[in-house]
Formats: sequence, C-alpha cells, structure tokens
Amino acid sequence: MDGLAPADWGRLEAMGGFIAAHTTESALRAVLPPAAHGDAAESLARHTRFDHGALLVFPGRIDTALAELEQRGLTAAPTVPSTVVRSHLAKRYRVPRERLPVVITHVKTSADRSMELFLLPSYSAAAGVRIAEDERSRHHQTHLGFRVAEPDERVLGLVWDTVAECAGLAADGGGFNPHQGKAGCTVLYFRGPGRMSAPYRWPRRLEILAEGHHPRILRRHRENI
Repeated sequence: MDGLAPADWGRLEAMGGFIAAHTTESALRAVLPPAAHGDAAESLARHTRFDHGALLVFPGRIDTALAELEQRGLTAAPTVPSTVVRSHLAKRYRVPRERLPVVITHVKTSADRSMELFLLPSYSAAAGVRIAEDERSRHHQTHLGFRVAEPDERVLGLVWDTVAECAGLAADGGGFNPHQGKAGCTVLYFRGPGRMSAPYRWPRRLEILAEGHHPRILRRHRENI
C-alpha cells in the first residue's frame, strides 16, 4: 500500500473531530490531568491558542499520501524535515536518526487550526512494522499543540511555570526546528500521567510552540527532563 492505511485514516478522522469540537480552554481541560489546579487551563488560555492536533502516520510513499489527502479535500502544506520527533523515535526505538526520514506537513482544518502530521514512510522505517504498530496502539507522538501568542521571555516563563508547576506535567523533550516558520520555531513537549478521557484515550501530552529561537527557555526545559 503506497498511501495511508485504514488504521491511520481512522486516527485522522478522530483527531479532526476533536479539533472541530474544542475551544482552546476546553482542549486544555481535556489534556491536562484532572488533579491540575483549576485555574491552569484558564491561565494558559490567556497566553496561548489551540493550534493543532498531531499524529504520526506511516504511508508507503509520502507523495501518494499527500495526493490522497488532496482527494479527500484536505490540502496539505509543503513538507519540512522533522528534527524533534525524529530524535524521539531514534531514542525510543534505538534506531539511527538518519534511518528515520520523518517529515512534517500541516492540513488546515479551519482558519487558525490545523492537523499536524508526521509522516514516516513505512518502507524506510528501520524497525519496520514494529514502529507503526506501537505508535498506532499507544500514540506516543499524538499531542495537542498550543501556540504562544506573544513569545517573549516573560510570557514563556509564565507558560512554562503554569504547565509544569500548576498543572504538574513533566518536561518531555523539545528543541528548535529551523525549518518551521520564517524564524524557526521553539517547541516544548510536556507529558502528564494517564490518558485523556474516552473516546480518545490519547496520552496527556501537549506541545507549546513559540515562534523564533528561545535558548533560555529551552535550556530550562531540558534541565528538567
């Protein structure tokens, strides 16, 4: 199969439904642990906006998958190389980074939201079927992304404190991708205990995105992993 497998189409449909059904604050309440301080979602919603939901999928060929998306009325942006997710996969599956040609595309779902797809061609995955089966069942890379509206040092520090200290999520990797946006993008991943409520059952995992390179907050984030 050159395009996307039925299992990945089902995951795409579920994520698309979630994105359409949630506001920034309700998406935050869905992904944050129930024990999080009650005002954490409200505070984060003041400084961020729900930007995307993300999935890792496994087409036989990337160009075929992009054509299939187009056929279904889903216009995908040009792909860019992944840096952070490729590093996550290399570490989790003990596969050299150069053998994991992950790329990123965004499929617009509304004027200000998208679905972020990480595409790893199934024929080139060094661990073969194992990576795809594990990701489809456990959703390691599935997350909700929230973009910081004004990514200056003070706001980024406040957002980090709210996610890590008020909501109690743990730093879960991150980095700077120079290929995303005009000035690159700093990404901070966080993970909470357990999974989101049914029917989704995705990990409590969120991404904070900040346009530009912000080495100070990245350093703080990495020191807490």
